[in-house]
Amino acid sequence: MTDKPIDWTPDLSLPTSKSTVQHFIANAGGDRLEIDTTPWGEADLTVNGQSIAHIATAPSAGDAFRVLETIAEDFEAGKEVSKEAGKDSRLDQVIEDDEVRARLGLPRS
Repeated sequence: MTDKPIDWTPDLSLPTSKSTVQHFIANAGGDRLEIDTTPWGEADLTVNGQSIAHIATAPSAGDAFRVLETIAEDFEAGKEVSKEAGKDSRLDQVIEDDEVRARLGLPRS
């Protein structure tokens, strides 16, 4: 994880209610990170316009956000490690559904 947490800002231009998608934006390490969550627990993490992770079965939007927030922090921390090694190993990084399920404590399907 990164040394300092990523500062997520909610998109206040979208309506807020218990039935709408929530959109969060952050800038970290020169990357634009975005998380979209739904009340039924589906969520997406995008970095610089590229989809990095998707969660379809979280118990709630908050749970999905926290898992994707951790993945984003790990992603940014990996960038720092790869800078020290002299290459961008993030390009080879893949987030598998099983990994996300394990973070949520959900069984494999």
